[in-house]
Amino acid sequence: MEGYDSSLRRRELLAGIGAGSVVTLTGCAADARTPSGPKLRLGTLYPPVTLDPIEAQDVGSRQAINRVFDGLYAYGAGTDIVPRIATGRPTVSNGGRRVDVTIDERARFQNDRPVTAADVRYSFEAPVEEEAATEWMVDVLESVEVVDERTVSFRLQEPYPAFPHTLTRPIVPKEAREADRESFATDPVGSGPFEVRKFSEEKKAQLVRWDEYWGEPKPAIAQLTFAYVESPLTLMMGLRTGRNDAIEPVSPQVADDIRDVTGASVKRRAGYRTYYLGFNLNQGPTTKPKVREAISHCVDLDEVVRELVEPSGSRVYSPLPRRVAENWEMPIEQWRQIPVRKNTDRARQLFREAGETGGQFEILTSKDPLWKEFGEALAGGLRNAGHGALVTSKPWKRYLETFVSGSESDYSIFVGGIAGTPDPDSFLYPTFHENMIGRTNGVFYTDDEVMTRLTEARETTDRARRRGLYETAITRLLTDRVCLPLCSFENSFAVSDRVRDFRVHPITEVNPQLTTDDRVVGVDS
Repeated sequence: MEGYDSSLRRRELLAGIGAGSVVTLTGCAADARTPSGPKLRLGTLYPPVTLDPIEAQDVGSRQAINRVFDGLYAYGAGTDIVPRIATGRPTVSNGGRRVDVTIDERARFQNDRPVTAADVRYSFEAPVEEEAATEWMVDVLESVEVVDERTVSFRLQEPYPAFPHTLTRPIVPKEAREADRESFATDPVGSGPFEVRKFSEEKKAQLVRWDEYWGEPKPAIAQLTFAYVESPLTLMMGLRTGRNDAIEPVSPQVADDIRDVTGASVKRRAGYRTYYLGFNLNQGPTTKPKVREAISHCVDLDEVVRELVEPSGSRVYSPLPRRVAENWEMPIEQWRQIPVRKNTDRARQLFREAGETGGQFEILTSKDPLWKEFGEALAGGLRNAGHGALVTSKPWKRYLETFVSGSESDYSIFVGGIAGTPDPDSFLYPTFHENMIGRTNGVFYTDDEVMTRLTEARETTDRARRRGLYETAITRLLTDRVCLPLCSFENSFAVSDRVRDFRVHPITEVNPQLTTDDRVVGVDS
């Protein structure tokens, strides 16, 4: 990639860490509400935006939320589903169109009210009624019926093969949320093992263990803090000085040096997360196919991924993470042939043929440093092809609002990320289906054939048929250049040796997983 020296950037980063190690960083004073036990502070590039599960769509928010709220089911050490608020496995009938769940009679919220079937119904119906960003997860439901106080019956329009993942959704107390939604988003009441002590939007979420938690196993961590940090350099400084006990993610540029520089160990696990460049098909020059083709000739994405991502991730050629595409036996090699080579002269020619010469392209990213690097790599290629290119990086809340506006003044191209599950639906439906335009879909693509296939793939349990539907839809998305896939990313942490039994979960929002049936995370003094 022109103008980029990865070895120089790495040396500068390490030098900065060394210089910064003399800085003294002090923590917050102890609070009388803190239970006895160890504290864990996680420095993260993913800030929590809201603590309301109905609204939350970003990784930082969901990571904090999943410590405060329990779902009917949760993920075990892998992608297996285990009971949490529910007792035992769900009862499935009517060809998969009815799913009955019984609620554990011990389950209660932090205001000492029992969790009821009415709360479960509310938690699944509210996203649809409010047209929230999380609606895609539950809009397969025809109804949610309260059988009795401890039994809920889900009626599906068609059998939905990804429904077990939907059952991990956090359960929200209806009365508490409806009393004041704005307050609930910053100081919610959940039924999980942690309560909220302090929350500062896009800065910090400080949680304390709820010692009256009804479930098992109970966490050893007494205080858990998610602290947003803007740069990998500052993350590393915080780990070296002891300010942070762990950091997320691990910058690829310094991953091999973390042990020597900080004494921490790097823990990685292949995850269900993918990045892409999305085009605005609603307004502006990128509505023209030739312009999108021209842009694809402006940058070598293989090189971008090699220099910015590896070894913490790998190049992908579809919106699916590599592990999902491989598990579903998708035609990865066929899709690998679709991207064009970088060819600046060809790009200029296509721009002329499209009647677009010398204009400016707006490239939107979040403040994630890696996303900004992706944006700058594309901007450099556009400038070489004779166009102006402005990269605008917004704080997470503003980014989440802006990348779905469809306005050409906001973006021509955006850097997007998807954190999903092992099911392809979690990557494709919210990102590309027209039902989610303006909420999680910022490309505004409306091809009838693709929409039909994405819908039909949710309505059959026949895996071979689903694979065929997804293969056709993805191929069309790629050949129409609705997006340019970038990479799938590992979930990665650098963890102080003080922290015991810390493992990385493949599903991003489950991290940090502080308890499982066979281990409980602790921190030594």
